[in-house]
Amino acid sequence: MFGSWRRSSYERLGTIGDGDGGESGKPARHGAGTVHVLVAIQSATIVFLLLYILLTSRIIDGDAICGAQLSPYSPFLEANTLQYTTFTEENHLMQPSPYRGQPTPEIETAWRELWRVPRIQFPESKLSALNKTNSDLYAHAAPQYGGGVLGFINVFHELHCLDLIRQYTYRDSYDYSHVTAFRAPPEIVRGHIDHCVETLRKQLMCTSDLTPLVFLKDASRPTGMKPDFNIQRKCRDYQQIQQWALQNRAEPEEHNELGHLAV
Repeated sequence: MFGSWRRSSYERLGTIGDGDGGESGKPARHGAGTVHVLVAIQSATIVFLLLYILLTSRIIDGDAICGAQLSPYSPFLEANTLQYTTFTEENHLMQPSPYRGQPTPEIETAWRELWRVPRIQFPESKLSALNKTNSDLYAHAAPQYGGGVLGFINVFHELHCLDLIRQYTYRDSYDYSHVTAFRAPPEIVRGHIDHCVETLRKQLMCTSDLTPLVFLKDASRPTGMKPDFNIQRKCRDYQQIQQWALQNRAEPEEHNELGHLAV
């Protein structure tokens, strides 16, 4: 009887240790599965982090990327990451400003400091990016300033134009005899002003500000409303552009007073 019991016990023990479907194989397979799950989780985490970094970096640099893509070649964009500022503009009809009103020496200085900055220079190889070819046709900076093609950042030309139109409207009540543009024959002065109006028209249409201008309820108005000129703005950082031009002059400092010289 005891012999029979021993054989039966041995057989059962042998069955427990059998690798062909016995219980002892299950822990090994369970451990391998756990490793696979952990590897999959780690891989997914790494992929997620990489995607997060990629997406957030694109969001952070999105303005700069967009600004570069929507602009022709500029040495400024090669040297800088374009910065933007967001603000609500205070601009009601009689809003005070250092740039508006009857001319004074202070107002004239404020306008002059807006746009009278030096010319800059850039490599001849970049002329083709501006749809220009023969470099011999264009003025160059002196060797001590790099010897590249001379340029004047266009926003300063546009502000010069706006300043000249402003001065033209006040020319009968303020002494502008020092302004070279007003010393020309009347037809040339008129042509210069018309050139400036056309320049600003094209620029405004080119950039086309799409911000909605809303209207405040106003029972005192015939229409029952009035425009709210205090709008949300997102603008290129003008000071960044101006400072870069000042720091990258390609002509002597005394030329500042003449701005872009030819006009």
